[in-house]
Amino acid sequence: MSESQPLLLDPEDPHFHDNVVEALRSLYQESRKHWKLRFILLAVLGTTLTIHLILLISLIRHSFTYHYVYLGKSPSKLTTSEAESEFIRVLNHSNYARNWSYHYTQQQHLLGQNMELVDWTKLKFKEFGLVDTKVETYDVYLNSPVDHALKLVSKKGKVLYSASLKEDALPEDPTSQNDTVPTFHGYSANGNVTAAYFYANYGRKLDFDTLVKLGVNMTGKIAIVRYGAIYRGLKVKFAQEVGASGVVMYSDPGDDGEFIPQNGYKQYPHGPARNEASVQRGSVMYLSYGPGDPTTPGYASKGKVKREDPYKTTPKIPSLPVSYRDITPILVELNGKGVSGLKLGPDWVGKLEGFDYSVGLSPAEEVVTPLLNLYNEQEYSIVPIHNVFGTIKGVNEDEVIVVGNHRDAWIRGGAGDPNSGSAAMLEILRGLQEACELGFKPYRSILFASWDGEEPGLLGSTEWAEDHASWISKKVVAYLNVDSAVTGNTLLLESSPVLKNLLLNVAKEVEYPKGGTLHEHYMTSIFKGHVPILGSGSDYTVFLDHLGIPSFDLGFACNPETDPIYQYHLNYDSFYWMETFTDPGFVYHNVVSKYLGKIILRLSGPELLQLDMLQSAVDIQSYFDDVLKDIPQEWYHYKGREPHNYKPFGDLMAFRDLQASAEKPHFEFVNEFTEAVKMVKNALKLFEKNTLALDELRRALQADLYKPKTFWQRSKTVPKVVFTNLKLGLLEKAFLYADGLNDRPWFKHTIFASGRYTGYAGQSLPGLREAIEDNDVESGLKWMNVHWQSIYVGAILASIGM
Repeated sequence: MSESQPLLLDPEDPHFHDNVVEALRSLYQESRKHWKLRFILLAVLGTTLTIHLILLISLIRHSFTYHYVYLGKSPSKLTTSEAESEFIRVLNHSNYARNWSYHYTQQQHLLGQNMELVDWTKLKFKEFGLVDTKVETYDVYLNSPVDHALKLVSKKGKVLYSASLKEDALPEDPTSQNDTVPTFHGYSANGNVTAAYFYANYGRKLDFDTLVKLGVNMTGKIAIVRYGAIYRGLKVKFAQEVGASGVVMYSDPGDDGEFIPQNGYKQYPHGPARNEASVQRGSVMYLSYGPGDPTTPGYASKGKVKREDPYKTTPKIPSLPVSYRDITPILVELNGKGVSGLKLGPDWVGKLEGFDYSVGLSPAEEVVTPLLNLYNEQEYSIVPIHNVFGTIKGVNEDEVIVVGNHRDAWIRGGAGDPNSGSAAMLEILRGLQEACELGFKPYRSILFASWDGEEPGLLGSTEWAEDHASWISKKVVAYLNVDSAVTGNTLLLESSPVLKNLLLNVAKEVEYPKGGTLHEHYMTSIFKGHVPILGSGSDYTVFLDHLGIPSFDLGFACNPETDPIYQYHLNYDSFYWMETFTDPGFVYHNVVSKYLGKIILRLSGPELLQLDMLQSAVDIQSYFDDVLKDIPQEWYHYKGREPHNYKPFGDLMAFRDLQASAEKPHFEFVNEFTEAVKMVKNALKLFEKNTLALDELRRALQADLYKPKTFWQRSKTVPKVVFTNLKLGLLEKAFLYADGLNDRPWFKHTIFASGRYTGYAGQSLPGLREAIEDNDVESGLKWMNVHWQSIYVGAILASIGM
């Protein structure tokens, strides 16, 4: 399309949505030439906008036009408030969560397995009124366990001790007795290593750095680390980087909080403490460097697709998970050898009885007798995974909310992870069905997803989103994740800033089982009302970090000081454990279903998107204020050249799906660090000002929509709704950078990512923070430029039409 050609906004055109976005894009291209002269920019925006608003009067199509313009009312026979009341009535009257939990937890459902559960989930979607139910299959690269062993051996090869590498079968817990899954790590490397070994605390980068500074030679040795603090895959990555030949992981009772045998609590199944034979399975893929099939980074694993080297995001050294009962005889051999953990700090010491937490290696003592033999055999192959979908169609099918839960589990049970979320999702559908049968029709469509393959590396959601990236970018306005909905009694919320206030406000309307409201509970819990940002570790990752879709994750988590041990990735994450210790009566399942269901209705029902853009501006300002405290003072005197790996922010990810022949937006690179900081501050002020105005407009339009109007008044109001929603949907994408983070290009979001040294925990302004960690001022200058430009783009988008 030539820049001089008029953009025809024909509501019957199949490319209607693209043309609307192109209108915004053209408007921006005209204005960007004068980005330093704000008054000229606003004048151009105002003049051009007047022309486009005249065209936009004819934008609305199909039932949306008929009901809102011609009839002046919604096609829904129930208001959102009435639908919520009916939804809550249904869930107050009955609770079927126990039934759903029982069905999901009675058989193995590792990824790609158990087609009965795939078919059953699809059937339930249909029974509860979803349409367009379907299964989408992808072919992913994955391992399955063949054999393993962990032995203490003498220098002559005599076996001194063999670990069982099994969890005990418990008479009280049927799930632990039959058809259990072996203990193993997803994406662990094959290997048979016999070597000296050492204790490396949590296996964090700082732990290995500490040992390097002490002069400990870890090359060729086996690292023993405890679970916790960071994601397990990074423990293997950091061990591999210091030359270790293998990794063994165990769960230390010192990380279990109040409920440990030393405090008088009995072990599961006779009490709330951890069973000494429990083994945590899990993936060792490097999730913070890119989830999904490691052989198809950034594109879907379908058919005969080209596959790449998997070792960019998976280990080359073997690893095994073990119980603390199995690891104790191995660790006590290190007592008194090497540096004492007590000298390294209190966080190096756990509560294993008989082990003094010595490292076991020192510069003067390189080899410890006996040696450790680690044997791990995995079979790698291409296996199918199956995602299940169903939809509640809205009035406007061009806007979609996706609600997702993963179905696969490391073990036969999975009552907490993930099937408490599976049960909650079916309960939500049961309640929504009643509201829909009474005539409720949401404004925007709701797509429900049952993901497969989450556990090994977020495979199902990532492959699907990479496969449908264009559709998602155009239509999906929010992703709502419910993974482990109930693993304790403490509400945990993690969210994009734009959804944070919605979560907190709806929490005021839902009762907490122990008294008061969810909001009152959350304000007085260990979180004190704080809503953390999202990192990684569940299916929201591809939506937020790769595609820029506002997202959240919620559930009742385990507070180790008040809740029984969470049987995370253990055979004991079972229906028996859930019903006996964590949620007798499935009360918390019922509460989380009500809570998430009300949020879904609040997002899908009103015509105006309930996205709080001002909160985004406020939070980004706070992130920037925090990061400024960590910037080295000498950086402020730096004046550099444009880095070789810098590309102008002109390739706007918000518009990446459009065929654009017109000149792309371009910003000049600011080569003085101090000046770049000023540019960010100025952009943030403008962004906050414009998002405040946008939020006020959003609320005013929603309040005004159903007031009595003439046909002509309605014909002017409704296009404003479409236009405002379009901007709200684009704003998060303004923070996507096409090249991604420096060493993690899959991660496109410039404001949020998982920490490269933590894996699970979220990190704000990741590119800039990594530059500070690396003391790389050139990279810091690059990211300052990226930030001021992306924030400025967001400010421009927010201001159009006001």
